[in-house]
Amino acid sequence: MAPRGAETQEATVKTIHYHILVALAGGPIHGAEIRRQVDEQSGGTVTLYPAMLYGSLDDLTEQNWIEEVPTEEGKNQPRWRFYRLTPAGYTAVEEETARLEALTARAKANLGTAAGR
Repeated sequence: MAPRGAETQEATVKTIHYHILVALAGGPIHGAEIRRQVDEQSGGTVTLYPAMLYGSLDDLTEQNWIEEVPTEEGKNQPRWRFYRLTPAGYTAVEEETARLEALTARAKANLGTAAGR
């Protein structure tokens, strides 16, 4: 057994960052659309306020998981900033999705075992 506090696997993606990565997996979108998609995919349980959104976008950019991109759509709205996943970002969202699927399968198995409690 690993000592308390020791990391036994790679760090996971923060929940808010995961929601943003999932939103961007569909292609380049701007901040307001990221907020809308996160609200929709979370069933309204995650609200990205502007400071939280743009702080998270900065974090994800520093991790090289996303990048800002110029797009034709943004020309009419010069204040809009569009983002897309990088190859490392696609890998991060795929790995985190697989981790969450495995955790969910384990939870379902444990709950099934405990059903006769």
